[in-house]
Amino acid sequence: MSDDPRRQELGRFLRSRRERLTPQDAGLNHAGNSRRRTKGLRREEIAALAGISLPWYTSLEQGRDINVSDSVLDSLARVLQLNKDERKHLYFLAAPRRKSAKTSAETPTVPVSLQFMMDQLSHCPAYISDEKMNLVAWNALASAVFGPFERAEGKERNMLWRMFMLPSYRSMFISWDTLAGSLLGEFRAMYSRNISDQWYQSFIGELSASSPEFASLWESYEVVCTSQYPRVMKHPEAGLLNLSTWLFPVQESNGRYLTIFIPDQSDGSVERLATLAAGAT
Repeated sequence: MSDDPRRQELGRFLRSRRERLTPQDAGLNHAGNSRRRTKGLRREEIAALAGISLPWYTSLEQGRDINVSDSVLDSLARVLQLNKDERKHLYFLAAPRRKSAKTSAETPTVPVSLQFMMDQLSHCPAYISDEKMNLVAWNALASAVFGPFERAEGKERNMLWRMFMLPSYRSMFISWDTLAGSLLGEFRAMYSRNISDQWYQSFIGELSASSPEFASLWESYEVVCTSQYPRVMKHPEAGLLNLSTWLFPVQESNGRYLTIFIPDQSDGSVERLATLAAGAT
């Protein structure tokens, strides 16, 4: 087996997607389930459907260091019924074409001009997060809605940690489980792009030990390249807030994103957010 953690992650990804499918999903209606001991499809079924040899596919799923052509990846993506984000994830793990992003320590601080721009968004919460989902900058309204970030330290400024570990934070969100799954899928993509960074292993291990829900969702292996799932929340001060999300990559920032939240213009979210903004100011 290869020592490359990306290859090992590829094996876990392929196995999770193989186990997700049933013979009926793959059009193998003749394959009976009564004697099947394997969860999902068997390796030999995936290999046959993709038109590759069983030893070759087995080596790939075991994380061995073998070359993979685009045509083979196309076949696997088709057979495993991958969506757009999962397909992108497969290609990156199997044949990365760029270097991993730099760590946050090598990334310059947020420019004063960018902070100034966020501060002008008086009626839209906005923050900047890094490739680990740590907040590195925010405006006053974002702190009033999602914070208070100025009083948070360490992991409490990590959006994934807050989602699973802070009861007062998670209780605000309607459909918390869907939002948490979406954020976790985005985090999985970030982890794969920076898989050699030991921070991720430590963080994932600590959060898995602290939150059974996180551990279960992490094992399910969801992948989302960028989460734009809306935030629908019952804020303790403002009441119901329906916020759509817009993500913008910060130029030359190695994985940082500016997230701006836009209130719904038809259900009173704009007015309720404006009242909260007045207090934040």
